[in-house]
Amino acid sequence: MQCPATWVCALSLALMGCPEMHRPGGLIDRAAHKDALENIPERCTPEEFRRYCEGDKKHSAACRETCGETE
Repeated sequence: MQCPATWVCALSLALMGCPEMHRPGGLIDRAAHKDALENIPERCTPEEFRRYCEGDKKHSAACRETCGETE
């Protein structure tokens, strides 16, 4: 049977990158968010986009409701 210290060391090394990768705002979270945004279908016409989302209105509730999330 292997020494428990070996398993503890191996486990701690394997988990060392997890907080940065899996935390909110981490690498995996940002990648999943970007993929989700890319998969949102366009739901508004160019005229609606100009009306609800152009300029500073890009992050407004009306823009999100009409056209979905924009980058």
